[in-house]
Amino acid sequence: MIKVVILEDDERVVKLITMGLTTECYQVASFTSINDLTDMLQEQKFDVLIMDRMVGKTDAIGWVKTIKNLAPSMKILILSGLSGSINRIRGLESGADDYLEKPFQYQELSLRLKNILKKYGHIFETVIEYEDIIIELDGQKMQRDGKNITLSPYEFKLMILFMKKPKKIHSRAELLDSVWGYSNGTSSNVVDVAVAKLRRKINFENHAPLIHSRRGSGYILSEISVHDRYSHQQNTSPLL
Repeated sequence: MIKVVILEDDERVVKLITMGLTTECYQVASFTSINDLTDMLQEQKFDVLIMDRMVGKTDAIGWVKTIKNLAPSMKILILSGLSGSINRIRGLESGADDYLEKPFQYQELSLRLKNILKKYGHIFETVIEYEDIIIELDGQKMQRDGKNITLSPYEFKLMILFMKKPKKIHSRAELLDSVWGYSNGTSSNVVDVAVAKLRRKINFENHAPLIHSRRGSGYILSEISVHDRYSHQQNTSPLL
C-alpha cells in the first residue's frame, strides 16, 4: 500500500485529502508541524509528502532540502495559496516534484499524485475482483454478478479493504482506523452498523453470502465463513 504523509495546518484541507486518499486505498498520516514531520521521517518511510507551502508563518520551501536528506526517495507535492509562475518555479527549484495552487479540487490532486508515482514506475490497480464481485476503483463502481450496487463512501472503503485482503479477519479496531480514522477507544457500533448495511446490499438472494462475522474478532470476506469452515473440518475429520 502506498504511504502518503500530509503536512498541513488547515484541518478542513487535511480532512478532505485524507478522506479522498483513504477511499483510493492509500495509507495516510498527517502532521501540522514541520518538526513533528521531520521527527517521524527518522522513524518511518513514506512514498509521497503532500506539503502546504505555508505552515503557520513558516515557508516550508526552506525545509525541502532537509526533508529530502531525511527521506531521499520520498516524492514531494507542494500545495500553496501563493500563485503565479515565479512561485511555482521556486517550489520546483527547491526539489519538489509538483506544485498545486490553492484552491484545488481533490480530483486534480489525485491525478497529480498518480502522475508523480507513475513517473517513478508505480503501476495502479484499476479493477479488483473476488468471486462474482467487481470493483472499478477509478469510477468507484461495484457490481455483483453483473448487477450494479450503489455504496456510500464509507461502504466503498470497507469493500475495498475486504477485497484487497479476502479471507483475512479484519478487527473492528482496524476497520475504525482505516476507514473512519477513529481511535480504538471509539465505539465499534459504527463498524457493526456499516457492515450490516453493506451485507444487505451485496448478499443477494440465491447467492452465497460473502461477508461474515467472527465473534470477538471482526469480519471476513470469504465464500464460506471461518466458523462454517471450522465446523466442516470438524464434521469431516475421521474418528479416532
